[in-house]
Amino acid sequence: MLKYRRKVIENPLFYTPLILVGIFLALALLFGLLRLGKPPVAVAIALDLSSSTYQPQPFNSPNSIMDQEVKAVNAYLEENSKLAVPNKVQIFGIGGGKAPKLTSTMESQQGVVTDELSRRLSDPNLPYQLIPEPSQDDLDIVIKETTEVLREQANHCRELLIVTDTGVTLTQSAVTQATGQKIKINSLVFGDGDVPNLRSAARQTGGIYRDNISLSNTGGTYLEELFLRDFFSHFNGNWKWINFWLGCAVIAFLWLLVLPLDRWVFQGLFKMSMDASGKISLGTAFIGTIIVTALMIAAGLPFISPC
Repeated sequence: MLKYRRKVIENPLFYTPLILVGIFLALALLFGLLRLGKPPVAVAIALDLSSSTYQPQPFNSPNSIMDQEVKAVNAYLEENSKLAVPNKVQIFGIGGGKAPKLTSTMESQQGVVTDELSRRLSDPNLPYQLIPEPSQDDLDIVIKETTEVLREQANHCRELLIVTDTGVTLTQSAVTQATGQKIKINSLVFGDGDVPNLRSAARQTGGIYRDNISLSNTGGTYLEELFLRDFFSHFNGNWKWINFWLGCAVIAFLWLLVLPLDRWVFQGLFKMSMDASGKISLGTAFIGTIIVTALMIAAGLPFISPC
């Protein structure tokens, strides 16, 4: 056994994949910690401004659900300002079958967005622009308005984040429109129940869907935590690069196992001939490489599609 162990360790077919495993794991860690390869991101955030988010209190009252939405956006913008390349962000409203712009343009500077958002929400005419309110809000107009803005952001990953209750409608044609512009539809649905069409839209476009979010009129930071943990971290991750390097490490590890399987398992344990054990060991590495490569392609290669 010692004789075989020494020969295995000294064989290039063993130590070369071993070195590569170490290099690929180090690259995965480095890319994860430093967010290397993170593409630029443009985000449109649509907030529910319907009466259910503030009544019986006045519009945008402190500690109302609407106030929690705004605080969550501000938390996103604060975290965004810490990035080397901040996201471009534009805020929209949802209510009365309309999607008013709460900020005028896509902007990456935190102060500019927060100031403009605050001024817009303080406009006494804004609540009246969102009525009369139908029994259900139509998200098609939200998709249309945000798509027009996001499609102008060339060379950016395009994300739409919809924050709403369950009283909304959405058609497949709107989802198809977003898909055609490579926009991911992400949704956060508060209140009891879910919105199947929004869930389907997230699945079709590669977005995130969260429902049954319990928000009361007592304030709190729960919505802020969801914004940062579930959406900000996903939008600004470089998980495709991490998955790529981890996949390379797995492939190298499969070839690392060729000699141990050949000598210690198939020849040593099962007493197989050298020719048969070699073919099985190499075949295992080949098949494993094909499977891992197919999974990496299916997940998306970062140098082909970074979003």
